[in-house]
Amino acid sequence: MNPIPPKKFYNAVWDQWSDMVIYSPAPRIRRDVLISKILRLKPSSVCDVGCGNGEGLGIIQQKMPDIPLTGLDISQGVIQQNRLRFKGITFENVDINLENINQRFDMVTCMEVVEHCEDYKAVLKRLASMTEKWLFISVPCGPLFPIDRRVGHVRHFHPHQITDVLKQEGFHIAECRQWGFPFFNMYKHIINWSAEKTCQNFLSERKYTFGQKIFCQSLYLAFKLCLPCWGYQMFVLAARSVNKKGTL
Repeated sequence: MNPIPPKKFYNAVWDQWSDMVIYSPAPRIRRDVLISKILRLKPSSVCDVGCGNGEGLGIIQQKMPDIPLTGLDISQGVIQQNRLRFKGITFENVDINLENINQRFDMVTCMEVVEHCEDYKAVLKRLASMTEKWLFISVPCGPLFPIDRRVGHVRHFHPHQITDVLKQEGFHIAECRQWGFPFFNMYKHIINWSAEKTCQNFLSERKYTFGQKIFCQSLYLAFKLCLPCWGYQMFVLAARSVNKKGTL
């Protein structure tokens, strides 16, 4: 579990993670929260930083086909695949650790990225610089488990570590929720009892079996019962205007 440089790591693993992103319950829940937020706020443009295989942007495009969508990701390979898969969405190869694009969007989203970044404050400032109105971030806030380290997590967060930086950048914190109690928290502990076996079964190039898909669906339904407090998953919505608020 030695650390691997981020760009090399993600170029190597995205082909292996396709089924995990589609079927795994935690990414599905995060997409549900993101989509519900976007449908409520109705931004005029969206940029997803760390878009991965574009699954979230694809759903947004289906539900809101008339708004411009942009996806940024560190992996050149996944960006090339996304350009072939999704027509009408702009994709750019950007390492948010080092750079951002000189453009502002009505809403910027960044899901499960900041925990991978050594200088998280600089990354948050880059995200802020691209945001016209809304910035929506998800990060882990529980223990740093072995599987988290394996997939490149540098740290997990206390809420103030995120919100303090965003306030300094001129944002009002509309919401900060720590979702996941009790089932997501329990799940995180259970899968780390045998981290190596979990990674072999669910983080490999093998396609998910029917049984694995049923298992993931069952967990997803359980996760929908989790409380928006005391959990290991943090959602932060920040607004440029103190008069604009939303709810998760």
